[in-house]
Amino acid sequence: MPAVVSVTEDEASGGQCWTRLYGHHQGFPQVIHSAKCFAGPTGLEEYVGCGIGMALTVDADENALYFRSAHYFISILGKRLRLPRWLAPGKTTVSHIDLGHGEFAFVLDVTHPWFGELIHQSAYFNDQ
Repeated sequence: MPAVVSVTEDEASGGQCWTRLYGHHQGFPQVIHSAKCFAGPTGLEEYVGCGIGMALTVDADENALYFRSAHYFISILGKRLRLPRWLAPGKTTVSHIDLGHGEFAFVLDVTHPWFGELIHQSAYFNDQ
């Protein structure tokens, strides 16, 4: 299915705003927004709205970048509260895998310790 990903600068945080639009065979397209910024104990965080975010670690090998959740948090009334593991959605891993020729794979996995795989998404993109 067609997908469009737009990354723009977020001047307020010094980070990036990500907008992803995913087409479907039927029905309305899905739009997902998030913002990444250089902050927090790991140095990189992603916010998904309503004060909810996750601290990320970054690893790389010769073909890919891996973003992994270190922990999740919620900001309420100016206070930042780290979610306990039992309340968190699980371990999130996002992989950006270089396929060569300006193409890459985006793979998102969210795995809960009790319930197993909650989300698995893979998409292939041509870098414009």
